[in-house]
Amino acid sequence: MTLPVPNLDARRFQDLMDEARARIPTYTPEWTDFNPSDPGTTLVELHAWLTETLLYQVNRLPDKAYINFLNLLGTKPKPARAAHAELTFKFAKLDKPGDPLTLLVPRRAQVGVDDPNLAEPLTFETDETLRGINAAVASIFLKSAAGTQLVGTYNSDEAALELPGAFRPFGDADAAAGYEMRIGLLLRPHRDDKQNYMLDRFPEGELNLMALTPQVFERAASGEVIEGPFGTACPFPWEVEDGGETLVWEAYVGTDPGSDFDTPAQWVRVNLRGDQTGGLARSGHVYLDIPPGLPAVDFNSLSRTVWDEMGLVKPPQDKAELIDDLENGQLIAADLDVDIWKDTMGVVDPPLQDPEDLIDAINATPALNLAGVPADVWTELGYSEAPVRYGVVWLRARLVQALDVPPEVSGLYLNTVAATAAQTRSTEVLGTSAGRPNQTFKLKRAPVLINAATGAPDVTIELEDTARQRTVWERGEDFIGATRDTKRYLFDPITGTVTFGDGVNGMIPVAGTRIIATGYRVGGGRIGNVAAGTITKLKTALPKVDSVRNLRAASGGSDAETLDEARLRAPKTLRTRDRAVAAEDFADLARETPGVDLKSAFALPLTRLESGDDPAVPPTQVPDSPGAVTVVVLPVNPGPTPQPTEAQLRTICAWLNARRLITTELYVTGPNYVRIDQLSAQITARADADLKAVQDAANAALQRFFHPLIGGRITDPVQTEGPGWPIGGDVYLGDVFDLLLGLDGVDRVPDLKIALETAPNDNCADVLEVQPGTLVHLPPEVIALDVRYGRAT
Repeated sequence: MTLPVPNLDARRFQDLMDEARARIPTYTPEWTDFNPSDPGTTLVELHAWLTETLLYQVNRLPDKAYINFLNLLGTKPKPARAAHAELTFKFAKLDKPGDPLTLLVPRRAQVGVDDPNLAEPLTFETDETLRGINAAVASIFLKSAAGTQLVGTYNSDEAALELPGAFRPFGDADAAAGYEMRIGLLLRPHRDDKQNYMLDRFPEGELNLMALTPQVFERAASGEVIEGPFGTACPFPWEVEDGGETLVWEAYVGTDPGSDFDTPAQWVRVNLRGDQTGGLARSGHVYLDIPPGLPAVDFNSLSRTVWDEMGLVKPPQDKAELIDDLENGQLIAADLDVDIWKDTMGVVDPPLQDPEDLIDAINATPALNLAGVPADVWTELGYSEAPVRYGVVWLRARLVQALDVPPEVSGLYLNTVAATAAQTRSTEVLGTSAGRPNQTFKLKRAPVLINAATGAPDVTIELEDTARQRTVWERGEDFIGATRDTKRYLFDPITGTVTFGDGVNGMIPVAGTRIIATGYRVGGGRIGNVAAGTITKLKTALPKVDSVRNLRAASGGSDAETLDEARLRAPKTLRTRDRAVAAEDFADLARETPGVDLKSAFALPLTRLESGDDPAVPPTQVPDSPGAVTVVVLPVNPGPTPQPTEAQLRTICAWLNARRLITTELYVTGPNYVRIDQLSAQITARADADLKAVQDAANAALQRFFHPLIGGRITDPVQTEGPGWPIGGDVYLGDVFDLLLGLDGVDRVPDLKIALETAPNDNCADVLEVQPGTLVHLPPEVIALDVRYGRAT
């Protein structure tokens, strides 16, 4: 238990008044009128009020000492953290041959949030320069043991590949070496048939390909919704890089796709510059170094074997294919209009009733024109339309190592870049040094963001002397070890305050020196965790950009920690010392993850997660696993059964990875939910109560009581919400009785039955046990209340 906070003097106003009145007969026996109207009593009341005020300040001394003690230990409130999102840019219809094939979206380009419910305007800035490509992912087809599968349908009007849902790029069963996913990229997707694009070549250099994998509450490749829990192993950064080695990325460079499209020698390896996905095992960017001169391959130039593998029927492209279709009955000569044979193909007097004579006439035609036959003519005859109308450049991801769990992908996107909820301020003069010790200067805006890469505030302080020469001083945490010549300053990112030394510990800026802040970023807070599809308002002028949006919700934003929150956190921080060793350490540190709002966390020691082939099926908890820890987290997310998103799980993993032992096998998952299958109660209402009001109140109280975020027992009558249902917390029928009996208008609860899906409760037990790492879920439809008046007999 924690040590009690001492109360140095517990006397209140009335205590002081009573004590003073008791002393009056001893010191002033002639004073006999103690009524409030007496002037002497008024003076006593005044002194009692002043004394109570002083005692209040005295009693705050333990708190002040506590805070100063925390300052000595370096425990400070945590600064605000900014939300992050992935922004996908859609370029204008650059369909002219002279229009650029690559476009640069500058670093710190600003995009606003279109949400009328925001309390204040919110801006996101791109974290790096995006090298955009005037292209689109137009086709994906897969080759595995299940055969060749064409994925999605290309929408030429939207210049986008429409996917029916998530898919497995390397097959549904065990993904063996050699399985592959081929990706067709179309340059200038908004093409004009009247233009000549013969000089177009796919831009060499870096290609940024964004891959999304299905997450909780999305559909998996099986078609089932991933209801959770959605768990993940927590790999170290180098393990993610090793995961990328399971794939080889290649590009097709052949010259005869009709014969060599499947020839290994015609596919050259593409340099992989970076892979955040661990081999498409999770969402992230894949950076490829595209070689020059990649050919654009028309679907019609691919062999009929390739078309057959994709489940398509290829229209004839030459004499041999046309004759073959006539011979095997794929094409009936008379089904094709005679004008097509004569005027379009150029067959003179085609004998449509005699196949052999027609074949002779086709062979005798010197320049058979099959390209002039409209595509809809072939489709009316049962042929397939080409998946993409124009030639595409082909890349492929090929497995070189077998995978036990096949990855799933829900989308591949070009022209996507990370962005942060922040605004950059270029230059700001904070003031001029007066040459005095311990000078402080303050930024106009705060809080200043923490740079995720360095862990330091994202600001630079420069000092400009009277000759306009600037120098950059070092930023420090304190002045320990600093001498009178040490050019150091302290910076508080929460308040934006800059503090200089006193001339003994840290140099004093020379009088007249201007203090300048350059390139600092402000923002942060949970307000930045906006929903998907809301970051859409271009604020930086980008003439060739048509639109922008975030495919998934922004995450990672957190408010600056208050002093009270820091005081509550301090004991656990002192216990763990920012290191996770015991199971309780993992839970405590998980709750402190910046940018993830967690209601609770619970660690399962010696437990690992074992995921199956289908992410819609919850992973299995395997106990008695030496060296393994599974952390169950409950985020403050919407819905009756909150689950962490993929981004939240990865943020928690990254936070704990920096604090765990390298030998610990770490997993993070959302909670399992055990369903309440039955909750029936008979309620006797008082004679003056409204039965409908009592029933509605009881229904609402039960749903609140079992809610994972606001449920549980309320110990403070002033509160309207509970602390949240504890992870692994058992269900006590006595608590539910107390809840119902405490409602207005309720007289008695003669009968109450509760049963979990895992425990029918046929023996009417008073306690329903819940497994560790599990929460209860009460669907509204299972509540059955019988509310009636108590009738006199």
